[in-house]
Amino acid sequence: MTVTFSNPPYNMKWNHPFFAQSQARFDLGLPPENNANFAFVLTALEKTEKAVFILPNSVLSTEDKNEAIIKKNLVDNNILEAVIELPENMFESTGIPTCILIFSKEKTHYRVQMINLKEKAVEKVREQRGQYGKTNTQRIYHKKMNVLPEETISEVLSVIENRKNEVGFTKSVSVEDVKKENYMLSPRRYVENEDREEIHRSYEEIIRDLNRVIKNKNGVKITVNETIAKDLGVYDLAKDFKRSKKTNAEMNEMLKIISPDLKINKEDIVSLSRNKEMKFEVKNFERVPEMIALFISMWKQFVMTLNNEENRLLVELRDALLPDLISGDIDVSQNEYDAKEDK
Repeated sequence: MTVTFSNPPYNMKWNHPFFAQSQARFDLGLPPENNANFAFVLTALEKTEKAVFILPNSVLSTEDKNEAIIKKNLVDNNILEAVIELPENMFESTGIPTCILIFSKEKTHYRVQMINLKEKAVEKVREQRGQYGKTNTQRIYHKKMNVLPEETISEVLSVIENRKNEVGFTKSVSVEDVKKENYMLSPRRYVENEDREEIHRSYEEIIRDLNRVIKNKNGVKITVNETIAKDLGVYDLAKDFKRSKKTNAEMNEMLKIISPDLKINKEDIVSLSRNKEMKFEVKNFERVPEMIALFISMWKQFVMTLNNEENRLLVELRDALLPDLISGDIDVSQNEYDAKEDK
């Protein structure tokens, strides 16, 4: 059996290839162009019998209609073997919540193993090296990370193989039960809690996670001209953020009834302007914001591509000049004389 292991770039835009809908890899659905998460999955499943993917948690409850079709078909065709919800802050470059999806085209049962590892992580401090600001070019710092102990990893492999049930940790769910839950794949929707009376996480925990997301979003603020925003397709997004700020304010008024300590942080992400301007303002210097890190990475790749093209053209120009220089058709000494005269 061939197996694919992959941690692809998350939520990446891509372009549909010609005649995409007629390609066998997209028999289960065609992923949207604004998100290639399931494009990676379907491409792997076309070539291998089993695939293991680390993906953002958004794939578990996506509202995109094309992704929902793919998710439904993966379940209906009994290809999804296990869903593992990972603890946060497991990666050095991002704190985005992630999960592991295990797919198999050779399943002999009709169940999906749901595993919640949110409470299984242990904290580890790792030494990091990198630039911070303009002066500390070789800064050494320490960062707290969540890691999974070896015994937890072995336990996960065991429950998948034996389709075990354990309160607060894992549950073997029938494909029919997943269908009844409208194909929602979040393990916490299925795994029973230790306290049967608790129907949701505590408000404090929910708001803590919500504020963590808002803090990450607030790391970079964009100020952009309204016309430019429309051309770039971010005008409607800016309007959504404005509505989101209003919703947050309304929710805070409700939370005051529960406790004065419960408060959702304000969002300050984008601002529309009538001036001819576009600027990015970095507001969180505890670490490099993910948006800036992604931008710099894309910029580096773009500039490297241009540098390679420039070098190719310089070599081409050199090769073109060389015969004329050797033959004397180009008189370098005369050019040097003219340059001295100019001075």
